[in-house]
Amino acid sequence: MEVNIFGEGAVGYKNIVKSSSSQDFFLYKKYKNYAVCTVADGHSMDVFKYSHIGSYLACQSVFEILKTYKLNEDIEKGEQNFICDLKNKKVQNDIKNKWRDLVYREFYKRNYKVYKLDYMLFGTTLSFVIFLKEYIVFFNLGDSSILIKEDKDYVNVFKNNNFKFVNSLALYNCEEKMQYSILKMNKDFKLVISTDGFINSFETYHKLKSELDRTFQILEKDIFSNRYLRNIYKKHLSNISKYGSKDDISIIYIYN
Repeated sequence: MEVNIFGEGAVGYKNIVKSSSSQDFFLYKKYKNYAVCTVADGHSMDVFKYSHIGSYLACQSVFEILKTYKLNEDIEKGEQNFICDLKNKKVQNDIKNKWRDLVYREFYKRNYKVYKLDYMLFGTTLSFVIFLKEYIVFFNLGDSSILIKEDKDYVNVFKNNNFKFVNSLALYNCEEKMQYSILKMNKDFKLVISTDGFINSFETYHKLKSELDRTFQILEKDIFSNRYLRNIYKKHLSNISKYGSKDDISIIYIYN
C-alpha cells in the first residue's frame, strides 16, 4: 500500500500535573493491500477509571474486525464485503461487540466475578481511516476530527461530530451514532486524524492550518527533515497542549 503515515501522541498538560498517563491511544499499520489508522480518546473525568484501557481496546477492536475480511488475501472481494457490511451496519455492530468483549475480559482480569461490569468505566471515542484499493473509508464516533485537504483548505469529513454529550463506545446503542463516509481513492491526498485535544489547542482556523501545512511540508521535504520532525514532535505536541487545550493529544498525518 503506497501511503505515508506519521503518528505521534503526548500526555496532556492537565494529566502531567496530576502525574497521570494519557487517556488517548493511536495505532496505525500498513499491510500489503491496505492501511489502517485509528485514534481513540478515553473520557477524562474520574468516573471513567479505565478509559485509558478503553481507548487502547477500541483501536484493537478495529484491527480484530478487519482480520475477518482477509484483505491481504483477496483485496477486491474483501473490499466489496467490508463496504457492503458497513452500509448494512454490520461493521458498526461488530466493532461495538468486539470492544465490549475485550473490555469484559480485561475487567475480569482485574476484578472478581461478583463485581458488576459498568462499561462506562472504559468509556472512549473511536475514529479510523482505512485505505483500500479503490476507496478510502472514514469512520467516527465522538468528537475527534478527520481532516482532508481540498485545494488549499482542510475540511472536516464529519462536520457534525461535536455534541454536547460526547458519543461513546460505552453506550449500548452507540452503533446508531457511528458515522462513516466513503470516497474514491485519489492519486494525491493529505489527511489528518486527531483527538480533540489537538484541534482545541488552536484559537483560529488560520493557526490550525498553518500548523498542518508546516508539518506536511517538513514531512515531504527530505529524509533528514522528516527524521528530525519525528524526533521532536512529541515535545512539540506537549507544548501545544500546555499552551492550548491542556488535553491529551493523538494525531496521525497521512499523505502520498
